[in-house]
Amino acid sequence: MMHCPIWARACSSARTPGVPALISLRDARLFQESLSANSTLATFKDAYQTGKFRVVEDEDKASAGLNSNRSLPMLQFPKYRIFEEVAKDAKIGEWRKPVTKWARLAKAVLKMYMVGLKNNWYIRKSAKKVTTKFGTTPEQFAAELYKDMTFQEIEHRIKGLRPAPLRINRSEFQELHRQKEFWKIPAFFALYVVFEEFLPLICYLLPSIVPWNCLTPGGFKKLSDLRVSSKSLLPFKSQDKLVPAYASPYSVPLDNVIGLLRSHRMISRWKAAVYRVSGNRTQLCELLTQLSQNLTLDDWFLVSQVVNADGIVAITDRELVNAVLERQLYFKGEDLNALASTEIGRRLLVWRLLIYWSFRFHGTTVTGGPKTFSETWGVNNVGIMNFPGSTQLLDFNTLKNVVDQCCT
Repeated sequence: MMHCPIWARACSSARTPGVPALISLRDARLFQESLSANSTLATFKDAYQTGKFRVVEDEDKASAGLNSNRSLPMLQFPKYRIFEEVAKDAKIGEWRKPVTKWARLAKAVLKMYMVGLKNNWYIRKSAKKVTTKFGTTPEQFAAELYKDMTFQEIEHRIKGLRPAPLRINRSEFQELHRQKEFWKIPAFFALYVVFEEFLPLICYLLPSIVPWNCLTPGGFKKLSDLRVSSKSLLPFKSQDKLVPAYASPYSVPLDNVIGLLRSHRMISRWKAAVYRVSGNRTQLCELLTQLSQNLTLDDWFLVSQVVNADGIVAITDRELVNAVLERQLYFKGEDLNALASTEIGRRLLVWRLLIYWSFRFHGTTVTGGPKTFSETWGVNNVGIMNFPGSTQLLDFNTLKNVVDQCCT
């Protein structure tokens, strides 16, 4: 039985009238109208264009307390860089270069695995300090933070002040969530000892066994394709409304709940089988509520920084990829790592996030509006979970012919 306080059964209010309108991507004129009608979207546009909100590769140049690269996988596989270095090295004989290329690549990947395992240990220790300090579990603390966020919104509205920081920053919040990868270490380390140089091949074939921050881009691509396949299970997909209607976690079909939790790594395969046979909805719906709250909290951390910070707000390219992945703001087959490694690809991913945030948070207190998030959408409304905020997900063609026409 989970002990985190869940409001889904106690509070199932319907969606409040007057929610934000969809961001139109049909043509440049309609997108310009969305910019005029949605002041949050206009604020995000200005922040991104002026460089106040930016994406960086080096974590040292990123905003403190906002990023955790050590808990995330690499973006670029080092194969081509290493092969080129060997090819240009005059000290290595031509007959040795083919073997040297693969040997150095294997060594680099194994080193990456060891660094990832060590980082998982440090993440676990840091998360333990947080939960010990506040005398709670990660699940309970996330639920408490969600309530703190709501109280902050109410206080912000009453006093007219900027939202005050929560008890922890985003980096600590994310590591509380990501530290569960620690439990993969024993099995992964055993594979490392037994197979050594063959471990990268095993990890590519079975990426789910790999701690998240040890994934190669190939393994990440496999898992991201599996994640986006569950998009059809999202509550808004079963509605015939342009703007999603309120949906309680308990209104979502059991198979859809299980599929979403599996794709977001919230439950294991064997637990999913047990829940499916037993028909037990309570714990599953609490987990779905927890997933929705975690995403909203993460949005709040990021949006409040972009809107209210005095200086530059910078997230790393790894955090950008992970944010888009968790919100399922991509098409099946898209390589998020490859997109984030190019300037135009980063712009595409950033704009998807900005549109998504503008739809969710326009009119709420964190962006200067009169309502709390729950007043705008209803308490624990999973109907808007991972909804992109527009009638279509932004693609390269629309970025060029619609968004860029209004933002140049």
